[in-house]
Amino acid sequence: MIGSFTCQESGLLSSTQSQSILESLSSAVLVIDSRLHVVFANNSAQQLLGKSERGLYEHSITDWLGRGLVRDLANTLSSGQGFTRRETPLTVDQRELAVDLSASRLSDSFGDHLLIELHWVDHLSKLRQETHLLAGEVGSRELARGLAHEIKNPLGGIRGAAQLLSRQLDDPGDQEYLTVIIDEVDRLTRLVDRLKGLQEKSECNDLNIHHLLERTRTLLESEYADIQIERDYDPSLPSIWGDSEQLMQAILNVAKNAAQALVENEVERPRLIFRTRISRQLVLGGTPHRLAIRISIIDNGPGINEGLRDTLFLPMVSGRAQGSGLGLAIAQQVLTRHQGLVEFESQPGNTCFSLTIPIEPRGDSNP
Repeated sequence: MIGSFTCQESGLLSSTQSQSILESLSSAVLVIDSRLHVVFANNSAQQLLGKSERGLYEHSITDWLGRGLVRDLANTLSSGQGFTRRETPLTVDQRELAVDLSASRLSDSFGDHLLIELHWVDHLSKLRQETHLLAGEVGSRELARGLAHEIKNPLGGIRGAAQLLSRQLDDPGDQEYLTVIIDEVDRLTRLVDRLKGLQEKSECNDLNIHHLLERTRTLLESEYADIQIERDYDPSLPSIWGDSEQLMQAILNVAKNAAQALVENEVERPRLIFRTRISRQLVLGGTPHRLAIRISIIDNGPGINEGLRDTLFLPMVSGRAQGSGLGLAIAQQVLTRHQGLVEFESQPGNTCFSLTIPIEPRGDSNP
């Protein structure tokens, strides 16, 4: 690992044990050199900043900080006097974060370095959002059961009556109307079946999440040739235990939703980014997980309407004129069955849907 190797060579990490300690910390830790370039980032820092170690290596943090804070870091390098700043704003790839930042100087034979510790101050807000999303998913399941019972049975009767009428009526105009009725009944039946299908038993196996993302990319490129799809994968991700067809459907639903929003809003130079990262020591639905895979699907569309954000994962809720309102609801149900979660952050020009899937020992997860 580039950053770790550099730190060890410079004497900042004198042993494997000290590196392991930094890697296991839940707080984000950066080591920067006298040029204010990153030479080490632990896993929590990579997760917080949304960049791999390679992406952070020798990246100047002056791109993220205001001038006053850059000046304070330079003073700490020269004087050795550390400091702490509360609720410090960071801007990383157009994404704004608020962190508590502490800086102290490290001295070694290769020159002075700074140890930067970052604590995200929005944990409580994130916990409230996660609780809200999970509560909405429970409501979605109940609504799905209600739809299956209250809609599908009458639909069968309507279709049967239309078929009987079609045998008795000879007028072509009447036949055309009956064909419309039958086609619309079949369409509604398929919608209900898509919701019911998630109640069936899953078929789990070891799978590579990048294979699912590549299948999704191929499908989108064949349908949306004008959209540029960029890939930012972490090749070191392990396989996960899950239902490949369900997870494929969840990823495709989220990605296709983003692609359709770009097309319908006629975005200039439309772009999607598929990104994968590892997450460590996180809690989902009140359950702690040591490791998880985070899939981010990012688009440069207009963003999600404020009035839809609290209900976006409920069935029949859509921000698009042609949307069925089922895609994101189904994606959330699939992730919940895998003990995971779908979340989003949105502002004009940058909307990111994140699918977090815990990495569980084989057989421990039961989608």
